[in-house]
Amino acid sequence: MSTTTRPPTIPPRVIEHEAYGGRSRPAFRMPEHSVRGLLAGAEAAGFGWLVLVIPAVAAYVATAASPALGEAGWLEAARIGTAAWLLGHGALVQVAGFQLSLVPLGVTALAVFLMSAAVRRAQLTGWTALMVAAGTYVAGTGLLVAFAGVDGGARALGGALAVAVVGSLLGQRGRYPRLPAGPARALDHIPDAFVLGLRAGVRILVALVLVALVAVVAAVVISFEAILELHAGLHTDGVSTVVAVFAQLLLLPTLMMWALAYLAGPGFAVGEGTAFTPSGIDAGPLPVVPVLGALPEPGSLLGELGIVVVLGVLVGAAAGWWLHRAAPTAGLLGSLAAVVVAATLTAAVVGAAVVAGSGGIGPGRMAVVGAEALPVAVAVGWQTLLGAGAVVTLSHPATARAVGWIRTTVRSWWGEVRPDERP
Repeated sequence: MSTTTRPPTIPPRVIEHEAYGGRSRPAFRMPEHSVRGLLAGAEAAGFGWLVLVIPAVAAYVATAASPALGEAGWLEAARIGTAAWLLGHGALVQVAGFQLSLVPLGVTALAVFLMSAAVRRAQLTGWTALMVAAGTYVAGTGLLVAFAGVDGGARALGGALAVAVVGSLLGQRGRYPRLPAGPARALDHIPDAFVLGLRAGVRILVALVLVALVAVVAAVVISFEAILELHAGLHTDGVSTVVAVFAQLLLLPTLMMWALAYLAGPGFAVGEGTAFTPSGIDAGPLPVVPVLGALPEPGSLLGELGIVVVLGVLVGAAAGWWLHRAAPTAGLLGSLAAVVVAATLTAAVVGAAVVAGSGGIGPGRMAVVGAEALPVAVAVGWQTLLGAGAVVTLSHPATARAVGWIRTTVRSWWGEVRPDERP
């Protein structure tokens, strides 16, 4: 009987790096969701740019046969749309020897909305990804500055950073990434009155925006026939009409800032030497922009309504009532501190918005358009402070106790000094 021997099993050869004194290199990994942040920033900048460029190119195509266009082409039309987009981010645009500095706040609001929507759709989970999105937006703005080739376009980079930061924070509302330990501990030490005042200030700002929007819509409805007459004088075709209406819609937030300045008392100007205030209207020649037909006319009732400043007081009173309901057990001094914070936030934001909604739209007297930021901010600040402070003070339990003590003291004193008429 013969036996067969099987060859021994040879284990597979495995090369271990450590056996040769080497170590595996750690693979480079980008921060989480960085690619999503990159795409979100590029999407917001690209879509916002297209919203302005497509109507500009469409208007050029519709009027390409006009002799006034000369040798202009679609590339120049695209640059005009790009300049309008940069203008909404704070750029200074030189056109035909004069400077455009009035920021179309509708473009700014649109850019913030697109940035917030892109960030929310990307579902970014870390601060690094948000910074990547904001940096991409600013970098895209830099490329468009180079493409437009306008003097003062570099100023749009600062505005683009502000738009990217605000849009990113709005897009992450309700799901903000966790802060590092240091900033988190610092936030824990913020007084409750300060946080409550910020929340009240946001509510005041929302209310003021609604009031200004209602005022603008009411003015447009009342003056709709005059607006149609001005538009008919432009002799536009179908495409140009759509572009003109779209451009005036982008001016809506700017008109709202003017309306807020009017309702607060200081008013605004549309040209040097003009004044639109509740105490009187001094108008002059206006640009051929149909929506400006909604401006109040000299001698109208709107020029005699100096009492409209009570609207800011009423808005402040509503915020004061909210503060009373939100913190009914807070001390009176803490509640008044929250009122001061709310009024300060409101004045600061309104002042910044008025600065953006004021500037120049043409040569000569048209270099002065809009309102003065400081008077409007001060007016809105004291009106909301007065309304909110009065309601918080009168509705606080400490005030009720003080009034009761005064009433009791006066009755006791009167009982002592009053002669006893009983038999």
